[in-house]
Amino acid sequence: MPAFSAINVEPEDNVVEEVDNTKDVQVEDALKQFQAALKLHAQGPQSFDEAAEAYDALFESEIFKYPESKTEYERNERRPDGSLVIEPVFVPGLDLLAEPDGVGNSLPQALFLSYKSHGQFSVDRIKHKVRVRGAPKKVAFDDPDIQNDARRALDDFNAALDRDPSDAELWRKTARVAAFLRSTRISRFSLEAAIELDDDPALEEVEPPSLAEGFAGEQLREQLAVLGDEMALSHPIMKPYCEQGLPQYLEPYVDPIPFLPNPAKSLSVQKRQEDDTIVLSTLLKLPSHSWAELGTAIVNLVSEKGLSGEIVLMELPEREADEDIQMEVDKQLQLAASSPPPTGPMEDITAEPAELDKSDEVEAATGDPAEAVLSNDPPTREDRASRKRSQSVAGLPDVQEEDNGEMKRSKRTRRRETAIEEVMDPATLLATQIQPFQAADQNLFQTTKDLLENMGVTDGVTLSRIAEVLESCASEDRMAKIQNLATNDLRDAIVHFDENIANILLSERESTQISLSAFLEHSKSGPQRSLEAPPFDDARGLAGFVEEINGDAQTIDEVVYAYLRDMSKTYTKFKWPETTKASVLQFIVQLDEAIRERILDAHRDRSELVDIIFMLYELHLEIYERTTNPNSVADPVSRIKAKGRVDSWLALATHVKQTMEHDAKDPLTLRYLWAAVQITSLAQNAPRDHILTCWHSLHDYLAESPEGDVALPNNQVMPEISVAAAEREISKLTTMDFFLGLFQDDTSDPVSVIDTLEPVLNPESVCVETARANGTSDLVKDKHGRNSIKDCASQWLRDLWKFLQNSSTDMRLLLWARLGEAYGKIKYTTKQFSCFLRSIETVIGDFERDDYVNTPAEVRRALFMTNLKALDDLIIQSLHLAINDNSSFDIIDEDHLQSTLSVLAKVSCLLHAAAMYEDEVRIGMTQPASKSPTYTSFMTKLSDMQVRTWSLQYTVLKVGIHQHANLFPRAENDLADYLQAVHQVLGLRKCCKGSNKIFLKMMRIELLKQRNIEGWEDYLGQVLYDLHGLKLGVGIWEVQDHGCPAETLERRQAIALVDKMTILANRMTMKDLLKSDLKTTIEHMQQAIGSTKSSPQMILNLRNFSEYMRTPIHPLHLYQALTGNINLDAVAINTPPESTLAERGWFFLQGMIALTKFKGVDLNRRQTPGATDDLRIGTAFLRQQLQFTPDRWDAWFRLAECFDYELDEAVLWTADKMNKDRAELVKMQRSAIHSYTLALSHSYAWASDPYAWTASEEDEDALYDMYHEFGMRLYASSREPFAMEPFQHSDHERFCIETMGFGTFKRILHEQMSDYQVWKFAAHLFRKAMVGKPRDWKNPYMVAKCLWKMHQKPLDQLDEKNRLKRPTAGDVVAALEKTVEVVSALPKPRHGQDPILEPHYKIVSVAHKLVVRGELAAQDAADILQRQPYAPDRGDAVVISDAEDWEAYVIKALRYLRDKDKSNWQHRLVMGHARILFDENDTEGEAGGYLAAKAAFAVMRENMFTKTMVMNVWKCDAERSGRHHVYTERYVRFMVKLLAVMNDRVNLEMVLRRIRKKGVDFYHFTELWQSCVLTYIKLLRQTFTVGPADEDAFKGLSPDDFEDVAEKVTEWAATPAAETHKAMGAMKEAVELKKLNANLMKAGPIDDLVNDCYAAIYLELKPGLSVPEAARSADTSRPRDAGGDDEPKKHHELLVLGSLRAGSEQPDKATSHAGDPAPRGRRPGVRRLDVIRKAEQAVLRAAEGPARAKTGGRSSSRTRTPREEEEEEEEEDGDVEMEDAGGTASKAQVHRDNENGSEASSPPGSVHDSADDESDLSDVPADYEDDVPASLMFPNLRRSVDVAAESTDEERRRGGRRGRRRSVADG
Repeated sequence: MPAFSAINVEPEDNVVEEVDNTKDVQVEDALKQFQAALKLHAQGPQSFDEAAEAYDALFESEIFKYPESKTEYERNERRPDGSLVIEPVFVPGLDLLAEPDGVGNSLPQALFLSYKSHGQFSVDRIKHKVRVRGAPKKVAFDDPDIQNDARRALDDFNAALDRDPSDAELWRKTARVAAFLRSTRISRFSLEAAIELDDDPALEEVEPPSLAEGFAGEQLREQLAVLGDEMALSHPIMKPYCEQGLPQYLEPYVDPIPFLPNPAKSLSVQKRQEDDTIVLSTLLKLPSHSWAELGTAIVNLVSEKGLSGEIVLMELPEREADEDIQMEVDKQLQLAASSPPPTGPMEDITAEPAELDKSDEVEAATGDPAEAVLSNDPPTREDRASRKRSQSVAGLPDVQEEDNGEMKRSKRTRRRETAIEEVMDPATLLATQIQPFQAADQNLFQTTKDLLENMGVTDGVTLSRIAEVLESCASEDRMAKIQNLATNDLRDAIVHFDENIANILLSERESTQISLSAFLEHSKSGPQRSLEAPPFDDARGLAGFVEEINGDAQTIDEVVYAYLRDMSKTYTKFKWPETTKASVLQFIVQLDEAIRERILDAHRDRSELVDIIFMLYELHLEIYERTTNPNSVADPVSRIKAKGRVDSWLALATHVKQTMEHDAKDPLTLRYLWAAVQITSLAQNAPRDHILTCWHSLHDYLAESPEGDVALPNNQVMPEISVAAAEREISKLTTMDFFLGLFQDDTSDPVSVIDTLEPVLNPESVCVETARANGTSDLVKDKHGRNSIKDCASQWLRDLWKFLQNSSTDMRLLLWARLGEAYGKIKYTTKQFSCFLRSIETVIGDFERDDYVNTPAEVRRALFMTNLKALDDLIIQSLHLAINDNSSFDIIDEDHLQSTLSVLAKVSCLLHAAAMYEDEVRIGMTQPASKSPTYTSFMTKLSDMQVRTWSLQYTVLKVGIHQHANLFPRAENDLADYLQAVHQVLGLRKCCKGSNKIFLKMMRIELLKQRNIEGWEDYLGQVLYDLHGLKLGVGIWEVQDHGCPAETLERRQAIALVDKMTILANRMTMKDLLKSDLKTTIEHMQQAIGSTKSSPQMILNLRNFSEYMRTPIHPLHLYQALTGNINLDAVAINTPPESTLAERGWFFLQGMIALTKFKGVDLNRRQTPGATDDLRIGTAFLRQQLQFTPDRWDAWFRLAECFDYELDEAVLWTADKMNKDRAELVKMQRSAIHSYTLALSHSYAWASDPYAWTASEEDEDALYDMYHEFGMRLYASSREPFAMEPFQHSDHERFCIETMGFGTFKRILHEQMSDYQVWKFAAHLFRKAMVGKPRDWKNPYMVAKCLWKMHQKPLDQLDEKNRLKRPTAGDVVAALEKTVEVVSALPKPRHGQDPILEPHYKIVSVAHKLVVRGELAAQDAADILQRQPYAPDRGDAVVISDAEDWEAYVIKALRYLRDKDKSNWQHRLVMGHARILFDENDTEGEAGGYLAAKAAFAVMRENMFTKTMVMNVWKCDAERSGRHHVYTERYVRFMVKLLAVMNDRVNLEMVLRRIRKKGVDFYHFTELWQSCVLTYIKLLRQTFTVGPADEDAFKGLSPDDFEDVAEKVTEWAATPAAETHKAMGAMKEAVELKKLNANLMKAGPIDDLVNDCYAAIYLELKPGLSVPEAARSADTSRPRDAGGDDEPKKHHELLVLGSLRAGSEQPDKATSHAGDPAPRGRRPGVRRLDVIRKAEQAVLRAAEGPARAKTGGRSSSRTRTPREEEEEEEEEDGDVEMEDAGGTASKAQVHRDNENGSEASSPPGSVHDSADDESDLSDVPADYEDDVPASLMFPNLRRSVDVAAESTDEERRRGGRRGRRRSVADG
C-alpha cells in the first residue's frame, strides 16, 4: 500500500542531510552572547560594567578556542618548526565562496564582530572615565587604566582586521588609537593600509573609493606634512589628497576619535613627569547640565572660599543619552537582531560612527563630498556598492515578517499575501485611507461656508481661508493649498516639535493681573517681539566649557571671567530661559566687585571686554528699574546699592565708549544712548517734559541712523532699540495719565472703568451729544440725536487709539479683560461675553498684522504659542457663558455677530492644520514628530481647542439662524446637520472626548430641545454611544466607535432622554424592542433614574387601588364599565420629575418590557415553570404608572394581563395550589377581573375619540385583545378548576338594620353573579373582539361555548327574562358553524403542523349531546355534520335510522378527526369516543357493561394509556391553563371505573401506583385517591372472595393464646400452602396498599380487609392450632419474675432489642438480669390492632419464602439489604412500586413482638443464625458495653401497647422505603 501523501503540502526545496552541527550551534550561541553584550553596550555608561562582563563571557566561549580562531601571527608563532608561511601579496577578506549557511562563513563573521565591537567598547569606556574624573585631561589620559584600555582596543582592532582587512574605517580608528599610545609607526602603517586597499598606483590613477578612505588620506597627508616626508607625499597614491582638500563642512569628521589626544600632530612629544608638583584644587560638582546651575554653583563657591588661588575642577553628571559618546552600536543591533546566522559576504560589517552618520545626511542632500573634492569623475557602480551599509552587504539576512512570529506560516499563505502586496499601490492605499477624513472635512467646511454666506458674512479673508481648506480636501498635498502664515506656523510647531515652545500652550492658566504693574509690563513689549531671538539651550556648550576649565587648571577668578565671557556671547543672540537669567543676575550682583576688579585688570581682547561691560551695564540697569518700580518691595538700602552699581558700570561703559574707535551710529552707540535715556527716565523728580524731550531726540537720532533695529532679548527694560520702540515710549508717556487713572483711581467702581475703557476699546458702540463733542462726554444709552464718538473724538483720545493700535497683543487683551471684569461685577453678562468675543478678534487680527508677519520664524514660534494660549483661555470663557447663560447674546447685534462668525471660522481653519497632520500620522503617511508625553499633551490640547471652537461656533450660528428665520425655513434641521457634520469630523479623529466631552454634551442638549428634526435618532444615537456607550438600535446609520470612554448616565440626564426614548419605543412592537439595543439603553436609563420617591398623593391613590382590588365583583359594575361609568377615587399628582416620567409613559413602558419578557416564551411551548420575577416587576411599574395616570386604559389592561399570567403560571404546571391554596388563586382572579373592568371602562372614552383610531394600530389591536382576554378570564373563572369562586363573596357580609324593630342582621354586600350572567357577559365581550379581529377563530369559538353553556342551564335556575332569551339549540349550532367557517378561511397549515380541530370536535360533541338530550333529531344532526369540512364523507347523504346508527356515525366522525390529529394532541377526541362506547350512567346488565368497558378500555389503551398504565395526555394550544388537571382527574376516574367493571386488578394496581406518585397532576387529588382505593379494595374482595369476618372469631382467645396462635400462623405463612391461599393473597395486597396509601386517606377500609383476611386464615387453620388446656394453665400459673426457663427468652429479647437500637443504647453483656422486675399482667381479649399487627408480621414472614422456615423463631426473619432491593427493583417509567414488608418496619414489629412475647413463642435462635443479615442500621460500637442505656437495663419492662400502636405506621413506612419493591402481579 503506498504511503500517504498530502496534495496540499509542497515539499521543501532544500533537503539537507544530517551532518554534525556542533560548531554551528556554538557559533550561534556566541552570536547570541555578542548580541546581549552589544545591547548592554548600547545602553550607555550606566551599563558598562555589565557589558564588560558580557564581553568577557563572550570571549570565553568555545569558538575562540578553535585553531582557526587564532590570528595569522599567532598561528605562525606556534608552528613547531618555527618557519614562516609565505603569504600572498593580496589578502582577501572573508571567503566569498564559502557555503552560505556553513561555519566557514559565520565563524569569521562572529570573530570579526566580537573583536571590533569590544575594541569600540574600550574606546567608549576611555571617554567615560575621562569625563567623570575631575582631574585635568593631561593627567587623566596618563592614567594606567586608560592606557591599558587603549592597548586592549588596539589589540581588538588588530584581531578584527586580521579577519577583514578591507574595513577602511577600522584602519582609521586603529591609527588613531596607536597615535594616542605614541606609536606613530603603527599609526602611519594603518593609514597607508586604509588608502591602499584595492588600488595599484602603477596601473591607473588612484581614486578614493569611499569617504572613509578619503578621510584616511587626509589624515596621512597631515602626518606626512608634520614629518616633512616630501618623498612619501610625492607618491601617486597621495596625489588626490595633496592637490585637493576637504570641504570645510567635512573637516570636523576627519578625526574618528576626536576626544583622544594626538601626539602625532607635532614633533615635540612631552615626556611624562613622574614628580609633578601637587597643587590645591577644588572640585565643583554640578547637579545638572545647566548654565544656570553653573552660575549658582560658582556664587556658592565664592561665598564659601572667597577668591582664593585654588584650582577649580568641575564635574558634570552622567546623562541618560550622552550624544557626545561615539558608540557604533545602532546598526549593529539591527544586524545582530536576526536569529539565523548570516549568510552574505561581509564587506563592511558595521555602521559609520555618529559623525559619519551626519555626513551621510549631507551626502544625501548635496552628493558625495569626496567625489567633489578628490575626484572629477563619478565613482563606479562597484564602488558605490562597496560603500553600501546594509544587512545584505554585511552578510546578515534581512528580518522577514514570517521569521518574527512564533510559528512560520505556510508558503501558500506567504505567496498569497505577497501577491496582494504586489498588486496594492501605496499611493492608492493612502488615498483610500484618507478619503473619509477629506469627505467629512469638505462637508463641514462647505456647510459652514454656506451658513456664513446666508447670514451675510462677506469677509473675503474668511471665505478664502475656508476655500483653502476645501481645496486641500481634494488635493494630495493638503498643506500646499494653505497660504495663511499662522496656520503654517502651527504646522511647523508640530512638525518641528519643541517642548519648550509646547509648554507655553500647556502651562497652567494664570489669573490675569489687572493692575498698573501689569500694564507697565505689557506696555514694554509690543510689535518688537519680531526682533526676539531664538531660545537658548541651557546646556549648549557647557561640556566644552567644563573641559576647558579642567584642562587649563584655572583659578576661581578666572572661572568667573570665563563664565561672563561665554554668557556675553549669547546675550544678544539667544533668549535665555528664566532660570538662566535669574542665575546670571544673581551672579553679577553677588560678585560685582570681583567682576569689576577682574575686568579692570584684564589685558584681553578689547572687543570681548566691551561686550562684557555693556552686558553688565544693561543688566544692572534692569535690576535698578525693578527696584524703582512702583510695585517693588525692595528696601531703600537695596535701591541705593542698585543705583551705585548702575552708576559705576555707566562710568565704565562711558570710559570704554570714549576710548574706543567706533562709528557714531553703530549698535553699541545706540545701546549706550538708549540706556542713558532710560536712566534719565528712572531718575527721581525728573520732569516729564525733559524725559519726553529726551525720547523725542532719541527718536530723531534713530530715524537718521543707518543701522537697523537692535534687539536685546534678555533685557526687559530695553528689549528693542528702534524707531517704533521710541514711539511707543513717547505714546506711553503721553497716555500715562489715562492709565494711571484707570488702574489707580477709583478702581473699585466698575462703572467708572466702563466709562473710561468703552470709548477707547469699542468706540463704535459709544455716542455723545453733539454739543459736547469734546471727547469728554458721558456715555449715553440712546442713539437718537447723537453722533458716534469716532467722528468727534479729541486729540487725546485719538492718541490713545493710536497707542493701542501700536501696542502689543497682551496690552490690548489686558484692557479688554479689565473691561470684561467691570461688566462682570455689575452682572452685565452679555457685555462681558462681547468683551471676550472682541478679545478673540484681537488675537486673530494680530496674526494677520505686519508685525507678526515680519517677525523671524524662530521668534514667531514662541509668539504664536503665547497668543494661542490666550486664544484658548478666551474661547473657554466665551463658551462657558454661551452655553450656561441664556442672556449672553442679548446685545450682540448683526455686525458683531458676523465679525464673531468670521473670526471663529478663521480659528477653525487655523486649528484644522493639527487635524490634518494627525490624519497623516494616523494612516502612516508621516511619522509622529515626537513620542514624548509632552507631544501627546500638546496634540491633545490642540484637539480640545478645536472641539471648543466648533462648539462656540455652533452657539453663535444658532443665534444667527434664529435672527434670520426668513432665510432658514428648516432652521432646526440646518442646525442638526451642522452638529452632525462637526460630530463626524471630530468622531473620525477620535476627538469627541476632547474638552471633557463638551461638544457631545452640548449636542445632546440641543437635539433633545429640537422637535422638528428629520432623522434625529441617527444623530442622537451616535451622541449617546459616545457619551455613555448606549445604542439605540434604530435609524439608518450604524454607530461608529469614536474612542470615547463611556460615562455613567446620571439621573438628570436619563430623565431628559425619557421623551425621545419613549417615542422610539412606541414606534416598534414590544417583540422587536426586546431584541433591539434600545431595550438595553432603556434599562440603563431606568437604573440611572432609580426608584421613585413616594408622595402623599401617590400613597393615597395606591391605597384606593389596593382596597378596590380586594372588593368582591359587583355584577352591575361590569355592565357600567361597558359605557365608561366606572372610575376610582384618585388625586392628581404633579411632583416633577416623577410626574413627567408618568406623562411620557415611562413606567408603562418599563412594565410592558417586563411583561413582554415573560410573554416572550409561549406558555404552551415552555417545558419548565418560568420565573415570575418579570411579572412582579411589570406589575410594580404598571401600578406606579396608574398612580399618576389612573385613567389610562392600556395600563389597566396590561396590569390585568400580569395577574392573568401569574395565575396561569400557578395552575399550569401543577395542581398543588388548586388543591391547597385556592384563596390565593381567588385573589389573583379578582384582581385581574377588576383590572379588566377598569380597562374596559376607561377604554370607552378612548374608543369614542375619533382621533384615537388613527393613533396606533398596535393600540387598536390591544383594545380587541383586551375584549378577548377579559372574556376568557370570565369564562375560565366560571368553569373548573375555579368553579365560580371569584364571584362568590359570602364571606363579605355586613350588618344591616331591620326595617321593623331595632335588631340587626347580616347579609352580603350585593347579589352574587351567577354563572349564566358570567357567560352572557363573556359572550358580549367576545362579540366585541370579533369586530376588530374577524379572522381570529377563538372569538366565535368562545361565543359558541358560552351559548352552549347558557343553553344547558336549567330553566328553573333562571329568572323570567333569561328564560325568554336563553339561546336555543339552533343558536348554538349556528355559532359553531360560524366558527368552522372562520377556521376554514384561515391559511392552510404548513407542512408538519396540525390543523385547528377544536371547532370541528366541538360541533360533533354538541350535536351528539343534543341528540342524546332529544333536542335535535339524529338525522338533522348528521346533516349538519355532513356539511362541515371535516365530515367523514362530506356532502354524501347519510341516513340515520336509530341510535346505533347515530353512535356509529359519531364514532366515525371522531375517528376521522383523530386521523387529522397527527401529533395526538386532541385527547378529548379519544375520550369522546370512549364515553360513547361506555356510558358511565348506563345501568345495563353485567355482560353488556363488561363488553362496553372492554371496548372503551381498548380505545383508551390505544391512544391514552400505555401498557404500564402511564397516562399520556398533553395540553393543547387552545386549552386554558389549569384545565389540563381537570381532564386528567376525569380520565383517571373513567379508567378506574372501566377496570372495576372489567375486574382488572393488575392494571388497577398500576393506575394506583401512577396517581400516587403524580399527586400534583390531578385536580381534587385526595378525593380521587380515596375513590380509587375504595374501588381497588372492592375489587380485591371480589377477586379473592373475602367477605366480612365474624366478630367472634378471636373472642375466646386470651392475649397469650392469641400470641401462640399468631406465631403458628406466621410460621404457616412461609409454607407453600400459604402461597395459593386466597385470603393470604388478599392480605398481602391489602398490606401493600396500606403502605402505598401512607396515611393519605384514613386506613379504616384497608384495615377492615386485613382483619377479615386474617380472621379467615385463622378460622381455616383453627383445628390445627389448638393448645392443651393444662399447658395453657401451667404456663399461665408460672411466675414471670423467676429465673431458669425465662433466662433464654430474656437473652433473646435483649439481642433483638440490641439489633434494633442505636449503638449507644446497646446493653452491657455483663449486666445481670436476675433482679429485673416482672412485667405487668395483660388485659384479657384480642384487640383489632393486635390482629392487624400480627397480619403484617405474617406478610413479612411470607415475603421471605419457605427457604427460611427451617430456622424458625421470631428472630429468623430479616430485611433485604439495600443492594438486594436495588437488584430486585422493577423499573417501570420510574413509578412508585408497592414495597414488600421488609426493612425497618419488620424489625420494629419483631421488637414489639419480643416486648409482648409469651411462653408460647418459639425459642430464641442463636446469635449467629442471622449473622449474615445485612441491615441499614449501624454496627454495635466497641464501647457499647461500657455505657448501657437505662432503657435496656430492665429488658422485661414492656412499652405501652398504645405507644407501640401509634408508631406502627411510621415504622412501616420507613421499612417499606428500604424494602424490596415488587408488583402486585408478582405477589
